[in-house]
Amino acid sequence: MKKYTHAITILLFIAGLSISSCKKDETTPSDGNSNPTAREVALNDYNANYLGTAVTSTGWTGSTASCTAGLCSAAMNTAVIKRINYFRRMVGLNDECTLDASLYSQEQETALMMTANNQLNHYPPTTWTCYTSLGALGASSSNIALGFAGTASITGFINDFGTGNEMVGHRRWILHSRKQSFSYGATNNSMALYVASNDTNSVVPDYIAYPPKGYVPAPLVFARWSFGIPGANFASANVSMTGPGGVVVPVNVISNNANGYGDNTIVWEPTGVNLSSTSDLTYNVIITNVGSAPLSTYNYDVVIFKP
Repeated sequence: MKKYTHAITILLFIAGLSISSCKKDETTPSDGNSNPTAREVALNDYNANYLGTAVTSTGWTGSTASCTAGLCSAAMNTAVIKRINYFRRMVGLNDECTLDASLYSQEQETALMMTANNQLNHYPPTTWTCYTSLGALGASSSNIALGFAGTASITGFINDFGTGNEMVGHRRWILHSRKQSFSYGATNNSMALYVASNDTNSVVPDYIAYPPKGYVPAPLVFARWSFGIPGANFASANVSMTGPGGVVVPVNVISNNANGYGDNTIVWEPTGVNLSSTSDLTYNVIITNVGSAPLSTYNYDVVIFKP
């Protein structure tokens, strides 16, 4: 079994980044229909830009034996940013984020240390194998993962399972409304994703929900659901859900006041969500008592479909 653990990152702002560009992904209906339905758009995007970025070979050129950080392949670079932009597009955020190549070396040093010591630490001790101060800097400003190869780490950050990750801080950094750039480093079983860029807002939806409003592929619906708004106060907010036929879905709010990780967010775990149905299933979400936001109540439908 694969091992996956990671810890919440501490935000550091670093200016003066040199950004490499990545073109926006487009989706077209496979049947040639010029007016695809929302379901067709979601399905085609999933096939092209999620399944299409399933890179398991990082092309890593480094070595733990010689403490060589190395680099990843150009194909891996492209797949990483495309998968990040896919998840951002799902929730209505800007999907033209780029990778900062000037930070590859730093992030590679970080990923190397995690692999060499087979553990994760945002503040690694100087006694660690392959320790470098540059790698330690990357560790304190990145999402870090161990036990996943390639772009699976990005999905792991969005999933954000495990004890200590109830605030889904890794998901929130990837889906941060202010983000326009990232950087990363990886080995064959680790990733360091730099999330500390201090960007400005470009496209901000009314809210950032995951899973989002509309059609969502069942394999990408995870145990923890979240809803965020920049600057909102969720300390007194409540969540209720109903499923097909109006059946009440029990929910357990596990985080509602953990600010400082991307945008302010409330997190809950629903019970009994059906992810195996061959029919599309609609789940209604209502968030009430939201403070410091344009509305106090938000209502949206998540339609889960099986690709």
